[in-house]
Amino acid sequence: MDPLKKVLTHLRDQKIEAATDKVEVVGMSIASCLEQAAHHLNTDIHMLDYEILQRGKKTFFSPKPFRLLVSVLSPDQRYADLEEFSVKLGVGDRLLSGDLDRYAVPKHKDGSLIVRVYRSGVFLTVHPPKGDGNYVTFEAAKIRLEHLGISQYDLSRVESVVHSSDGKAVKIAAYTPKPENDSACRVEISPDEMKATVTITPPKPGGRHLEVTDIVNALRAHGVVVGFLEDDIHDALLEDRYMQPILAAQGQPPKHGRDAYMDYKVKIKKEAVHFDEDVSGRVDFKELNLVENVVVGQILAEKVPASRGTIGRTLMNRLVDARDGKDVPIKQGKGTILSEDGNKLIAEINGQVVYNRDRISVEPVYRVVGDVGPKTGNIMFLGSIVIGGNVLDNYEVKAVGNIEVQGAVQKAKVEAEGDIIVKQGIVGREGALVESSGGSLIAKFVQSAEVNVAGDVHVQDGILHSRVSAGGKIVCNGRRAQIVGGNIRAAKEVRARSIGSQAYTATEITVGTDPKILSQYDELKKQMTEAETAQSKTAKTLATLEARKKADPESFTDEQDKILTQTSEEKDSYDSKINELKEEILKLEEHMNQQAAQGRVHAEKQMHPGVVIKIKEAAQNVSDTYNAVSLSYDNGYIKFGKFEKEEDTSKTVKRR
Repeated sequence: MDPLKKVLTHLRDQKIEAATDKVEVVGMSIASCLEQAAHHLNTDIHMLDYEILQRGKKTFFSPKPFRLLVSVLSPDQRYADLEEFSVKLGVGDRLLSGDLDRYAVPKHKDGSLIVRVYRSGVFLTVHPPKGDGNYVTFEAAKIRLEHLGISQYDLSRVESVVHSSDGKAVKIAAYTPKPENDSACRVEISPDEMKATVTITPPKPGGRHLEVTDIVNALRAHGVVVGFLEDDIHDALLEDRYMQPILAAQGQPPKHGRDAYMDYKVKIKKEAVHFDEDVSGRVDFKELNLVENVVVGQILAEKVPASRGTIGRTLMNRLVDARDGKDVPIKQGKGTILSEDGNKLIAEINGQVVYNRDRISVEPVYRVVGDVGPKTGNIMFLGSIVIGGNVLDNYEVKAVGNIEVQGAVQKAKVEAEGDIIVKQGIVGREGALVESSGGSLIAKFVQSAEVNVAGDVHVQDGILHSRVSAGGKIVCNGRRAQIVGGNIRAAKEVRARSIGSQAYTATEITVGTDPKILSQYDELKKQMTEAETAQSKTAKTLATLEARKKADPESFTDEQDKILTQTSEEKDSYDSKINELKEEILKLEEHMNQQAAQGRVHAEKQMHPGVVIKIKEAAQNVSDTYNAVSLSYDNGYIKFGKFEKEEDTSKTVKRR
């Protein structure tokens, strides 16, 4: 029998040994084997993977068939090439849903080939390897062509493309239409018409690949007229991103205009306080830069005008309105003037910048060469004051701005609406008072004095036998920083190297309550007591008058009836006032309770017996010595914990 006839007869009579998802087939080409397997496994040919058990050979007298082990790809293996590539890149399965350009190119990479079937023909592109990667072989190109169902091609041109591996697309065959096998795409448009995605299906053997123009035409068929992302579409097609949404068109969202804002040319907010301490423990206050001085004609702030909004467009070229930015007026303070165009705020005088309630003012500075004493008398100034010496006993200094004392504050009264700086400390006795209604205190030490500030208290050496209240925090963190004796109150926290003393000195520390709010609360409670007393007296008078009128209405005169009416109205007024006070007190109590639970006390080195800590409604008498401890509120009790460092990375005291 003719040898070829024997082979054909054998192939006709062969049996397919198959499992449910795997089959062994024999055929004269890989394509014919895959077609048999696809028919037997009832699936598309692009869903198959195969292993060559026996490589065929085409000769006229003794042809040798291919023997393949064909299996159905699992859903998570259908893009195995991309997955393998993602593993090489070290990005895992993120590569399948991301953009390849976002990841680093591997150092070593095998060469690759791309086959595309277009209306203009079949094109082959072979890319060279990188590093120690392997080149694409002619055999691999033939297998890929057979896998795609392309049997008629220019063999010599394929060999030339594989040999050159220059990454250029070369036509190797003419296009044979097989519309039923062509790739296709599904278009989805978001409800707001701002995004259009396409999902591309892979072509079947011999089918045509989609081109950018095909995707664009599909989008146009769905009404898309603007926003085509042709470069992204091109990349997705080359990367064979099948069966996953690809952003193919995007509208232009509206851009709302930016509101006008102030560009401040000077410092308007106080920065963190920093002390530079040398080896001997001395502090250089010259480098604090707490005062912002300006000169005549200096620009303080400039208004950046509001910008107009940019109208958006949907994919269907529908306009989307955009909001224009809002204008912001310049708030002019004392000592400033506006430029001709009204957009710049300029200093009218030499002085110090004071920022309050979104308004910049320039306050002149009053300077005292020596001490505040008999030669100067008491000083009250609507600006800032700089004192070159001390504030002596029984004198008063009051300022609307800041107060800076180069020396010490003795048994005196110093009051300011801004910050108070006392470089040599407060050496007070009974009657010494330092107050700031809107700023902070910075001092070397505080001894036997009363201090009330709305902001923070920063002390280098310590606080001794004093009454200190702060609306922010109280910090003593110099080398010898300690708090001993007295009554200390802070809204946020108290922090020191050492709290109390080995002599068990009575020291009371209260945190979590703003002294101003507490004072307001006490005033409201006082008003409540007075109102309730007056209301009770009025109620008794009203009850007496009503009883007399009921018992003997005939003898009840018009004058008495008038008094009865007035008393009734007075009682109603007291009732209304009491209800209002109750509501205000309740709001303050809720605020104080919320704030109180956040209070903290920190002792970096030791906390000694004799110290009493109060947070919210809890109180704790310290009976033992604790090292590096922080105290906080915990469900009705005060909890001792590990010392907590300041959250701010910049330290309050820096040593040289």
